[in-house]
Amino acid sequence: MSSHITSLCRSINFSLWNISRIRRFINRDTTSHAMRALVLSRLDYANSLLIGCNSSNITRLQRLQNRAARIIFQVARRHSTTPLLASLHWLPVKDRIAFKTLLYIFKSLNDQAPSYLTDCITIYESGRPGLRSAADTTRLAIPRNHRVVGGGAFSIAGPKLWNNLPSSIRSCPTVSSFKSHLKTHLFTS
Repeated sequence: MSSHITSLCRSINFSLWNISRIRRFINRDTTSHAMRALVLSRLDYANSLLIGCNSSNITRLQRLQNRAARIIFQVARRHSTTPLLASLHWLPVKDRIAFKTLLYIFKSLNDQAPSYLTDCITIYESGRPGLRSAADTTRLAIPRNHRVVGGGAFSIAGPKLWNNLPSSIRSCPTVSSFKSHLKTHLFTS
């Protein structure tokens, strides 16, 4: 995993260096489009596989996203990136990973995902019908994991993220409304 992150950082750094060299010749909107095409697309590609990744590797990727935002706005390195990311409507890397994983879960529950993903998740069924959790049909069962390494698997980490969402988001009727509510939730949390 670390070698993948190192390779990813190297290719993104190369793109950032090239864009920063021509930044003074292009406007902010064009720079933003270039960053989305050359940087964010690489950060987002297969990022749901990084769900169990350690925080130091996520921090490395977050630094690259912060650098991209600073290049767009032409601000100094010491400038805070939180307002920059918010004005660009970019979720931080950790939330981007959660967003994609939760989107796969939503699509799996609504028969819009491949069967290999749908087979990884199951609806929670309570053994005790009187409990409040038994009435919630949007909760997912979290398989028991006795190994330290398997906690980042889609079948374990995905349902944990899903069950932590408010039920109003879990019960959205369409993909577009789910994405909108989820992004708002991740920005505000």
